[in-house]
Amino acid sequence: MFDGEVMSDDFQTLMREIHRKGGAKTQDAKLNLFDCMPLGDFMAGGCNGDIMMRKTMLNVYEFGPNINQVEYVKMNLSEPDGQKQFADYNKLCIDRGFEGIMVKPITGTYECKRSTLWLKVKPFIEVSLTVVDTEEGTGRNVGKLGALIVEGKDDGKFIKTNVGSGLTDADRETFWSAKDKLIGQVVEVRADAITQNQNTKDEWSLRFPRFLRFRGFEIGEKL
Repeated sequence: MFDGEVMSDDFQTLMREIHRKGGAKTQDAKLNLFDCMPLGDFMAGGCNGDIMMRKTMLNVYEFGPNINQVEYVKMNLSEPDGQKQFADYNKLCIDRGFEGIMVKPITGTYECKRSTLWLKVKPFIEVSLTVVDTEEGTGRNVGKLGALIVEGKDDGKFIKTNVGSGLTDADRETFWSAKDKLIGQVVEVRADAITQNQNTKDEWSLRFPRFLRFRGFEIGEKL
């Protein structure tokens, strides 16, 4: 059993192609493998062998041009040198365009479920955008704010997106009661990455946007 992740140069396009019923264009898609184990272990719920043993197993196989093995670096995070190596390698990965890195214990077992043994380390971005509209919530949020519709420029890119995460129940009630006063306010949004909108070349969005706070008190004011 091989464990990996399918990736391409464009996250949004990849998601669209994956959901096509037929004729998907996947020429740039690659399968990046990072683990493997005997099928019997996987069916039993996990593998007790340490990760270096499994990496050795992975090296035995020859794969096609669209299948890669994810590189790995061994380091001791309990020592200052290892912590510096970690910081340098994390920066290197970000500079190379990756989202971040995964930290795994060498002696850790493979668990066929969400595991506390694996730690995802990736940066986030924060952008300040202007509220141009509001959207009422649905379900338990009917009669409350569902999302802020925000837009603006960051690093030369025009961004427009809906922000519904990060709002408390109190926020949703308070903001919806004064929704007209929100238009023009500057809001700080945290996200995983800037992504290009599917239907236009000149408009961008945010992956997993989350509301942080309003910037200032007056329309367009930043503090």
